[in-house]
Amino acid sequence: MTTRRGIQGGKAYFTDADGVTRVASEPVLRELIARSYFWRRAWLFADRDDARLELGPADEKSASVRLRPEGGNALTLTFARADGRLLAVRSPRFHLEFTSPTRLADVSNPRAAVAGEIVWAGLPTGRIPESAAGGWSARFGDAASEVPLDGAGNDLVVPARLSGQTIRLAVDATVDGPVRVRAPVASRLPLGFQSDVFGRAVAAGGALEIGTMAYPSLFVERSDEVPSGADAVAGGCLFRETILEIDPDARRLRIHDPASWAPPEGYHRVVIDDDGDRPVAILSRGSQDVRLTVGGGTGAAALLLASESARRAGLREAGPAKGLTWGPIALPPLPLRISSEGFFPDWGDDGRLGLPLLLRFHAFIDMPRRWIYLRPASRPGR
Repeated sequence: MTTRRGIQGGKAYFTDADGVTRVASEPVLRELIARSYFWRRAWLFADRDDARLELGPADEKSASVRLRPEGGNALTLTFARADGRLLAVRSPRFHLEFTSPTRLADVSNPRAAVAGEIVWAGLPTGRIPESAAGGWSARFGDAASEVPLDGAGNDLVVPARLSGQTIRLAVDATVDGPVRVRAPVASRLPLGFQSDVFGRAVAAGGALEIGTMAYPSLFVERSDEVPSGADAVAGGCLFRETILEIDPDARRLRIHDPASWAPPEGYHRVVIDDDGDRPVAILSRGSQDVRLTVGGGTGAAALLLASESARRAGLREAGPAKGLTWGPIALPPLPLRISSEGFFPDWGDDGRLGLPLLLRFHAFIDMPRRWIYLRPASRPGR
């Protein structure tokens, strides 16, 4: 499994594990510019990108400088006082710890640290190939596929079929990798699971059908990290390639083909960010914003926030969250749960927006174009 990221023509793009190349959002572009600025070692201190330079934190063993490249994230370089050796590089979504001039640990993803070695330090000389977004694998029998929505619990669950097996599928935006399936169901699938570099049991070639929409071939992971009451859970494959319509009044989930779908009239249109294959809502409270993955894993609460993010927004768990807006929509006081772990505010990962809030709206989630369309439901939350 390989993932490619890059910058081309003023846009960020990446190719995910299923071979789908997407144009990414502005936060990803800032991330990639910061990384590019660091790795172009011959140019770094010539400051050709007009980065601002300032002193960073220091102690008895180390000192640091902070650079702010134009258009990129702030980049902090920490050096040893004893010999001037580079010790660490930090930026949002980018964290390297050096043990020698050529050996390092990439802990950019706190869930999966990687040991690395620098084997070449030259500059690229070849032409960067053009990258075209596309490679989608969803197949639509109709312009829209409609299935009943089971939202009786705290998870969005729909009927589906996986490689010939009838299953109950949870839709969870936090699942941005392979489709996860419980072990008992996985044992009945005609797939060969093998351990990957992250220790997951993964198989290629899983066929997923939801109504008249189908994915002929997806990666599937055998895992019991599946919501209660569901046999499997998927997220990234749906959000990156379809328009998801959640209709709480009709109790239906509709999956639209982006090629034939048109925005609805009478809805608020709000930006929804693209954090990899995950839709991210931006809620505001005064001058403070919180970035919340839409759907999944909040329990009965409408919002689940990292403790640092809640503190920054002036919210406390003792009472409902008040004063929040979602685009032009003023939200009512909302049940809030705060967690001290599981999120990475430095990455812009502030928490989750749960089904209890999402079901207050008739919503169209348009990840291919990064908009969400919202209209209050007639019977919110039912």
